[in-house]
Amino acid sequence: IDRAVWILERILDDPPSPPPASVPELDPETPGFAQLPLKEQLAIHRDKTACISCHKKIDPWGIPLEEFDATGLYRSESLRLTSMEKGGTRTEKAFAPVKAFDMMPDGTRIEGAEALKAYLLDQRRRDFARALVVKLTSYGLGRTLEFTDEPIVEDLTNQFEERDYRLDYLIESIVLSDLFLTR
Repeated sequence: IDRAVWILERILDDPPSPPPASVPELDPETPGFAQLPLKEQLAIHRDKTACISCHKKIDPWGIPLEEFDATGLYRSESLRLTSMEKGGTRTEKAFAPVKAFDMMPDGTRIEGAEALKAYLLDQRRRDFARALVVKLTSYGLGRTLEFTDEPIVEDLTNQFEERDYRLDYLIESIVLSDLFLTR
């Protein structure tokens, strides 16, 4: 979930809403829960009415990255604890195959990080370009952008695309924009 939220916030500038206070955590007491791949654990969690709308947006962005562990190493299986003693001592462990595929909100099936990258480049390039414009402009101005900044953001995004997504041109366009020069 953390990876998905990071992509939505940082790469697409489309952060998910915070979870409602009443949303339950993943329930490890469900029989066989610990042996399930993360994708299936999240599916059980998504079955709860309060969880489904957010997870439909979040999960497809993170599940394809499950083929990498927390340190970034590729894996085809993930460690699952099958039982624990009081005090948190592991007694048994098992490996479950990684299921790194999901359906994007538009119905596109994504399997693995390479497919996610291709999807971002093919289907969400404009969103990425706009997010980068927003992040860099906000950083350059030292403030959050406002609704009234939208026309300039659109213009800067168009220029960035027209110049083949060259970062040097984007930075130049930002510092020469009215938004920056009149701050």
